[in-house]
Amino acid sequence: MPGFSPQNGRAPLGKVDRWLVNYLTFAAIVFSGIYIYTYIYRSESATRLGVGMLTAIAMLKALGVTPSSNSYRGRSSVLLVLLFAVALLNIMVSWSMNETALRWVLWFSIVISLTRIVGASDGSWTETLISRLPHLFFVIYLTVIIMAHFTTDQYVGFAYHLSGLYGNLIMATGLFAAKTWQRSLWMLTGLVAIFFSGAGGALFTIPIMFVPFILYSTNSMPVKGIAVAGMLAVGAFFFVESQLFVRFLDIKLNMGYDTGTAYDGMERLDRSKEMRLTLIQYGLDLAMQYPLGTGLGHTYAEQISGIMGVSHVHNGTISMLVELGLPGFAVVASLLLWMFASILRNGSISQQTKAFYFTYFFTIFGRSLSENYTPFDLGNFFNFIFLVFTAYLFLYQRAPQRTLPPPGPPGRWLGGGPPRGFRPAMAPRLGAR
Repeated sequence: MPGFSPQNGRAPLGKVDRWLVNYLTFAAIVFSGIYIYTYIYRSESATRLGVGMLTAIAMLKALGVTPSSNSYRGRSSVLLVLLFAVALLNIMVSWSMNETALRWVLWFSIVISLTRIVGASDGSWTETLISRLPHLFFVIYLTVIIMAHFTTDQYVGFAYHLSGLYGNLIMATGLFAAKTWQRSLWMLTGLVAIFFSGAGGALFTIPIMFVPFILYSTNSMPVKGIAVAGMLAVGAFFFVESQLFVRFLDIKLNMGYDTGTAYDGMERLDRSKEMRLTLIQYGLDLAMQYPLGTGLGHTYAEQISGIMGVSHVHNGTISMLVELGLPGFAVVASLLLWMFASILRNGSISQQTKAFYFTYFFTIFGRSLSENYTPFDLGNFFNFIFLVFTAYLFLYQRAPQRTLPPPGPPGRWLGGGPPRGFRPAMAPRLGAR
C-alpha cells in the first residue's frame, strides 16, 4: 500500500501547520519524560504536570490564531453542548469530585484549543505528522524499554505492557511510510516490540488494525486484501503452532516482577482470560449499581482494588460505562458514531487519510479491549494524536472547493488528481492531491 510522501513537493508548511507538528513532537518528548519520572520517583504527579503544561501551551497558541470559519457553531456547538451536559452530570455524581472536575477541565481545554488551531490550518500538517509519527512512537518505546531494565518491582510489568502498546502504534503508523523499505522496517520493529513485550493484547490487536488498512487499499484492494489476509493467516498459524508462541507467553515470567509463580505461559494465558472476563462482569455489575457513573478517572480504584486486586476493569469500553454512567456512555457512543460516519461520507477527505485515521483508531480500540484506554484519558500521547485528527477531519472538511486544473497523470493512490507538485494558493483541505 503506497505511503504518505511528506508535502509531495509542495511549498513549506505554514506557520500554524508547522507549529502543530512541532507541538505534537514536543508532546512526545514530554511523555517520554513523564515515564522516566514515574519510574524513578514512583509518582504519577508528572502526568498531571505534563498534561497541564501541554494544555497551557495549546491554549496560548489558540488565542493567537484566527480560524478560517467560526470554530464553535454548527456541529461543533452540538458536540460541545452535549459533552458539557455529560461533564456536569458526571462531576455532580462523581465519587471524587475534584479529580473528575480537573480531568474534564483539562479535556475541554485541550479539545477546544486544538479545535481552534486546526481550524486556522490548511491541512498540510497531516502528511508531515503522519510521516513523523513512527519515529515519535519509537522514541517513547525506547524510553519505556530502557527504564524497564532499571526497574525491578511491579513497574516493570507496566513498562513491558506499554512497550507492546507502542509496538502496535509503530506498526500502525509505519504502514503509511513513504518508502517500501521504511514500511518494512517499521513493521519489523513493531513486531519485535510486541513479541518482547509479552503482551497478549498487543498480539490480538494486529489483525484488528489491518481491517481498515485492507478496506482502504488501492483499486487492486481485493488482490492486496487477499494477499495481506493470507500472510496474516500463515503467520498466525506458524506463530501459534510453533515454540514462538510458548516463548511469547513465558516472557512475563522473566520480567522480575512475577518471579516465584508456579505456572507457565499457557497457564498464565488461561488465568488472564478468566481474570479479564471476571473484571468485565464486575464492571457491568458496577455500572448497573451506579447507573449515573462513578466519575471520570479511576474513582472506583479503591473499591475494585479491595475486591479484585487491580485498579481498573482492563477494558476501555466498560471503563467508560462505569465512569460516565449509562446516559453519559450513550451520548458519547452516539457522538463517536456520528463523527466516524461523517468522516466516512466526506468526499473531500482523501482515501489515504481515511485509511490512516481508521487504522490508527482500530489500533487503539483493539488495545482498549484488554486495557483501560479511552478518548478521555489525556495521560497517553496517542490520545493527543487521535483528538487533533478527529477535530480536523470532522469539523474542517466542509470548506467550499476551489476550481482545480484538469486531472494529470494517474496518481499514486486511486488514480487521477492534480499533478504531483501542484498546490493552489488556497488549497481545499486534504482534497488537493
